Amino acid sequence: MKLPRKSGILTANILLACSNKQRASALRITFDNKACVQKVLHMKTNRNLLQAVRMYKFQSLFIKSLILIFLLVIVPFTGLSIVMYVQMNKAIETEISGVNMNALYRVKDSIDTIFKQMDHVSLEMIYQDDVGSFMLSPSDTNDLSTKMQSIHDKISMYTRSFKYMDSIYVFSEKNTYMLSNRFDSPLTEFDDKTWYKNVYQKMDSNRTFMDLRKRNDTYPFYISFTRPAYLYENKIGAVTANIDIEELRKFLNQADKQLENTYIVGGDVVVYSHNRNDFMSNIRDIDLLNRAEILTEITSPTSSIKTIHKQKYIVSVLPSEDKNLTYISLLPLNNYEQKMKDLRTFLYVFSAIGVIIVLVVSILISIKTFSPVNQIMSMIEDQEKLEPLMDSNEKSKWNEVRTITSSIFRTLDAKKGLEQELQLRMHSLRKAQTIALQNQTTPHFLYNTLETIKYLAIELTKGHNQVSKMVTALSDLLRRSLDTDQPLTDIRDEIQHAKQYVDIMQARYPNKFDVIWQVQESLLSCQILKISIQPLLENAFQHGIIPTRNPGQIIITGLRTSDGIVITVSDNGKGMPEDQLVSLQQKLASGVNLEEKHIGLKNLNQRIKLLFGDAYGVFITPNLHRGLAVFIVIPEKSDSQDIE
Repeated sequence: MKLPRKSGILTANILLACSNKQRASALRITFDNKACVQKVLHMKTNRNLLQAVRMYKFQSLFIKSLILIFLLVIVPFTGLSIVMYVQMNKAIETEISGVNMNALYRVKDSIDTIFKQMDHVSLEMIYQDDVGSFMLSPSDTNDLSTKMQSIHDKISMYTRSFKYMDSIYVFSEKNTYMLSNRFDSPLTEFDDKTWYKNVYQKMDSNRTFMDLRKRNDTYPFYISFTRPAYLYENKIGAVTANIDIEELRKFLNQADKQLENTYIVGGDVVVYSHNRNDFMSNIRDIDLLNRAEILTEITSPTSSIKTIHKQKYIVSVLPSEDKNLTYISLLPLNNYEQKMKDLRTFLYVFSAIGVIIVLVVSILISIKTFSPVNQIMSMIEDQEKLEPLMDSNEKSKWNEVRTITSSIFRTLDAKKGLEQELQLRMHSLRKAQTIALQNQTTPHFLYNTLETIKYLAIELTKGHNQVSKMVTALSDLLRRSLDTDQPLTDIRDEIQHAKQYVDIMQARYPNKFDVIWQVQESLLSCQILKISIQPLLENAFQHGIIPTRNPGQIIITGLRTSDGIVITVSDNGKGMPEDQLVSLQQKLASGVNLEEKHIGLKNLNQRIKLLFGDAYGVFITPNLHRGLAVFIVIPEKSDSQDIE
């Protein structure tokens, strides 16, 4: 700790390091002898960090700070690493999916081009003059051989131009003769006997038909494009271009090497596959497609990752409007396992280095953070000798340590003051207890005296009279006030208690007021505070009815609401000025002491809040026409319920 360069009074920390005898001289220490005091302070405040850890173990602030800082840094760092891994993994998968989809697009473009070529070849052959003449010529025409040679030349030109084109058929229905690049023969002797029945006879419109078939239902496998020839709506023949699936597969493999799990389907039938046995199969019969749950009805390109036989595949589906085909590619992700492995290795190394850096930074921050606490603990250990002082000229030089230290000792001084105040309060409490015990004897004395007066009145009049009845009612009221074992009673008993008070007041003031009871029968067994209705009746009578010259009326109602039980005592008496009413409402809401004339309201309000909580209590409002209405709001409790 560096000492100030200016002469004058030393800082509070220097004074704390000195004994009581040294304080007076310390105030006169100047720049010349500060080095000595600095040495003393250094020995007092520099506690060993390891000593604190050994002493408090995991309760040490240093350990807690280290763990907290480490977690505060490592949790976001871990989250960031996870997010980075997920994002990079998604990026790689997206890249693979894009590569797979691009390959699928290339296959689609190639297939679409080939199919268009076949469609064009069959259509072009139909419109050749010699082909038309051949289809319309009878079998015995002399120039038929010349036309056949010309047609053979065109067939040879096309089959040599496209390696995947196996053959071209030119058929005339009139002469039932079939021309092809293999040999010519009448239809009955032609070696592809299934063509006429499965292809030609099913054509019913002037358009190109694509058919999947096997020559003579065996081999080779063909995709046939057949274009019928019509003359005046009469079918006179057809031209068929046959694509050999094996040659098509070789051609596509030369263009793209990623076709191992590529399929072309038309509806639910496989048009093309890397496996020849899948040709013309239903996609549900192919295990890989079935488990991938391919939807051939989609209208837009899609890619997703699916696990099939515990192996992940990028499944790309590309619809094509041409020929109603769907292109499907299933690319195993293990082909890119090295990229994923490199990614995981990078993240492991990155995470390990990050954790080490975070740990080192956390330790440094914890040490730096704990250093002021360490100094404070050093001073507290010798607190009997410490008394922080601060000169007004050096207040700007105080740091957190000096502020906390000063606060600690102000707290110690306050503690001593509180101890003295507590002693005074305990003395006052004992005095109050003595007075309370003394006051307990007074009600008993009054109760016994009233009983004596009652029997004297009965003896003098040789029977019950008005005086004895009033004394009996008053005696019952007093006896009820002495019973403090249970704070609650039935509403039925509380009403009976209040009626005794009414009897006394009506005897004192005959014809001065009427009392109307309107309490629901179902509420009579519910619980209410003892002596709660009578104080409200007394307030209504004393402050509402008595000040008026006219007879008054007091109405007591009891209702069950969503807030609990509401007992209302309303009168048509004098009422209260608005400013006093507002003040009274505020004091009831705040729970402060009220004026003496409202002691009943204050007492009852505070008892309800203490027993049931601040949501309940006493509320007062003006009546619609004249007088006041006082409400008691309490929760609904039965005899079997205990007070919490």
